[in-house]
Amino acid sequence: MELLSRIFNLAIDCEVAESNPCSKVRKLRLNNKRIRYLLDEEAPRLLAALTGPGAHLRPLVIVALGTGMRRGDQLNLRWEKVDFQRNLIYVPNSKTGRDYTVPMNQDVRDELLSLRRVAAKSEYVFVNSNTGKQFTEIKRAFQTACRIADITNLRWHDLRHTFGTKLGDAGYPESTIAQLMGHATVEMAFRYTHATEHGKRAAVEAARIARPGVCHNPATNDQRPVLLAAVSG
Repeated sequence: MELLSRIFNLAIDCEVAESNPCSKVRKLRLNNKRIRYLLDEEAPRLLAALTGPGAHLRPLVIVALGTGMRRGDQLNLRWEKVDFQRNLIYVPNSKTGRDYTVPMNQDVRDELLSLRRVAAKSEYVFVNSNTGKQFTEIKRAFQTACRIADITNLRWHDLRHTFGTKLGDAGYPESTIAQLMGHATVEMAFRYTHATEHGKRAAVEAARIARPGVCHNPATNDQRPVLLAAVSG
């Protein structure tokens, strides 16, 4: 229905149709919220697969995991947007058209410095070493790397999802995540902050009423007894 409606809208624009009959048909609710991120045990396998013909993807993957940048924003990133002095990337936000800043962690900084040292005269950060031109498509190479690493059902956008999920699991607020991912609203960050099994297990453990060796009673002001400690003379 979406495709057919689009065809009719184009036909109207080209003046070969007067109306779009699909506009009167109620569309089914579409659940396009994909929940997939790179698992801790999958990350080493993926990086190990980025050698030989797939070595050019390694910097791209590390930057994606360390910044949460969209694929298009990465491929369009220019050196003028990378500030090594302030340790910032001014991300060219393709969705809003307004740059946002992401600090570089050490992994990202090391990869970009390595690229900078061997960079030719290209203004783009990620370029084909054989042609000197920016990469425009990396989907096939990424799928090959995932197959070698025995990782299934992983798309490039899931690397961005991984970034947001790790931040959420580490306890950072949605406002911080939204700023780092270039979201227009805080609400948009919620779909990237899924609690992992580790985080959920830690949460339910924190809700236990009584645990050996733990003294936690916020409902009373009674002072705790003084603990004796052995001190060597």
